[in-house]
Formats: sequence, C-alpha cells, structure tokens
Amino acid sequence: MNIKINLNFFFDILFKENKEFYNNYQKNLEKCIDANSKLVSEINNKTNPIISSLEIDYQKELRQKNEQVPISKKKLIIGMGGSSAGTKAINAYLEGNLFFFDNYDPRYLNSFFLSHDLNKFHIYIISKSGNTFETLAMTNLTYQHLLTISQEEKIKEKITFIVEDGNNQLINFAKEKGIKIINHNNKIGGRYSVFSETTQLLFDFDPNIIADSATAVISKSYNFNEKDHSSPIVNAAIILTLQKFYNFRFSVNVLYNYLLKNYSYWFHQLFAESLGKNNFAMTPMTSICPKDHHSMMQLFLEGPKDKLFNIYPPEEHNYFSKFSKLGFDNIENKTPFDLLHSQYEALVKTFRNLKIPHRIISYSQDPGKKVENLFELFSFNIIETIILGYAQDINPYDQPAVEQIKLNTFNS
Repeated sequence: MNIKINLNFFFDILFKENKEFYNNYQKNLEKCIDANSKLVSEINNKTNPIISSLEIDYQKELRQKNEQVPISKKKLIIGMGGSSAGTKAINAYLEGNLFFFDNYDPRYLNSFFLSHDLNKFHIYIISKSGNTFETLAMTNLTYQHLLTISQEEKIKEKITFIVEDGNNQLINFAKEKGIKIINHNNKIGGRYSVFSETTQLLFDFDPNIIADSATAVISKSYNFNEKDHSSPIVNAAIILTLQKFYNFRFSVNVLYNYLLKNYSYWFHQLFAESLGKNNFAMTPMTSICPKDHHSMMQLFLEGPKDKLFNIYPPEEHNYFSKFSKLGFDNIENKTPFDLLHSQYEALVKTFRNLKIPHRIISYSQDPGKKVENLFELFSFNIIETIILGYAQDINPYDQPAVEQIKLNTFNS
C-alpha cells in the first residue's frame, strides 16, 4: 500500500500512559471489528454497490463507457457536492485543467461567461437525482448563455449529462434537446461516487490501477492486525474512542501539501454527511500549513482539547535548489524544501510534546504513483467511514436532514 498511517502517538504514548483510554479503545475496537465483519460480508455477497464500484469488473465497464465521451481539451463540470468533489480533488492533485461550477453563485457564473469562450468547452452536467435545484439553476444559466453564442443544434454536441435514469428534470430536458445522457449509478450516492461514472468518465485512468489501489486498502479488512497502524479498523476504533469517551468534536486535516486541499474538501462531505447524525459526531476541518501556523495554530495548541489532527507531510521534491544570499540568515542556511520540512517536523514534535492526539498520513513520493496515492486515500476514507457508521448503528449512506433546507428554500 502506498499510503501509510503513523499512529505512534497512540501506540507509544497514549495507550501506555492512559489505561482508561486503552481500555475504552479495546471496547471500541471490538465494535469496529464487528462493523468490519458486516462490511466484509457485504463485499463477499456483492451487496454493497459502493465497494463493488472499486473493483476491476466495474472499472472495466467504465472504461468502455469512457469511449462514448467526447474528447475535449477544455472541460467544464457542473454539479454540486459529490457530483463534482471527487473530480475536483483529482484535478487539483494531478494539476489538471478542468473547470467547475460547484456552487450556485450567479456573480461567478457571469464572470466566467465573460472571460471564457464556452464554444471551446465540453460541458458535463452531473446530478444523481436530476433534480438538484442548484444544478438546475446553473444548467439553465449556462444554456441561456450558450444560446447567445452558438446555434441550438450545435449546443447539444457540447454537453453530456450524467444523471440517474428516470423521470427527473435533467433527463427530461436532455431528451427534449437530444443531448447525450450517460446513466448515473442509482445505487451510489454522490459522496461515494468518486470511483463511478461521475468521475472516471472525465479522466483516462487505467482501470487496473484504480482497482488495485482500492484492493490494497480492502485487503486490510480481510487481514486484520491489531498492531497495523494503516488498518481502517484500528483507526476507526481510535476515532470512536476520542469521540465517545473524550468528547472530541473536530477532525482536522493539516496539509503541508497544498495539492491535497480539494481532497480534504471531498473528505468534509464524506465524513460530515455520512456520520453527522447524532450528538457525538465530529466536524471535519482543513488547515493549510505553514500558513495556519500564523492563524489557527494558537487555538490548536492552547485551545479546547477536542480535536484529532490528521497530518499530511510535505511533498519531497526540490523545486528550488537553494535560497539566494540576501542576508535573510534565518532561512538561507536551509534549502527551500528543508525549510518546509523543518516546519512540519516542528509541528509534529510540538504536538507530541503537548500530547495532542494526531496521526500522520503519508504517501509514496514517487511522481509515477500520484494516481495510486489519491485513490488509496479515497478508499481508506470510504472504508473507515463505513466502519464508523456501522459501529455506531448509523446509516452512513443517507442524509435525511438536508432535505429540510430544500423544503424551506421553496416554502419561503
């Protein structure tokens, strides 16, 4: 597995110094083992469509569908939440050139239309339900703009809908206009869809690489080792212990690799929407470092002790060989990479000294392994989240409370 989880703070310090924590952890570990057994049963019986989407057969089917998608250098993705979050995370980490309408902001849409020629884009409109009103609004305004710069007959060649089949507004519109439709898997919700049509059809990944990345993580569910720091079961048990017995309320991704920012935002939705269903839920946060050394770190170090920190180290690459000699003595004795790495190491040392709960999530530094890195992270988070849901008797696949906002939007 390319990703590695370092739980030394817990195994070397907390478990040894705090017997109460260790005993509570053992109780939660049993719950997470049982939750994992439920998940393994679903995997074996092919009854969990989310996990099935990670497997090679599904990925090969997507590869065939990929051939139906027009080739275009410029792509615009219109979709809310999970319909675009995974794609945006991949695009940012691989430094791609996709564009996104992933928030209903008329000002931004107008600015984009004024500064870009949509005739040069292929536009993907993604919505599982086909009725997400923000997506409908952005589609309406985009189509309205296209009518001012192109003929309607040509517009349908510029758009592809990825929508669940059925009687919904986007499907009906696409059929009326003769626009291409690719069916969204109706068994996979948006935040879990990063391995499905919503994302894979926008890239050209080798299906074996995607499936093998997921398999590397799934194998941890079959080969449980209590001392394996990279086991989703062990990690889930630690999170559950912090959450239930010590009232931890936040899970903070501390990023020293800025390319992971949108991955962290994808994680926000996965964690919050899947598990935010009782009074013990943790709120996901993102902290960009070293920027946040000068803003959030005071709170993190001396504020409420209710946060688990997931620390992602900096990328080990020397983009600059050295600093110029300008008389800035406090930095010029280090290389640019060494300076960033020293800041990361200083934070880890400080957290350890102050006994602030944290785990270090590292990944392969081989540039050729970037796709594997990201899809292992996706897989790990998905499986850890499902285990946490099952261990708490929470359905990790729905989001019932969100519907209240939708109802109130149109009742006001």
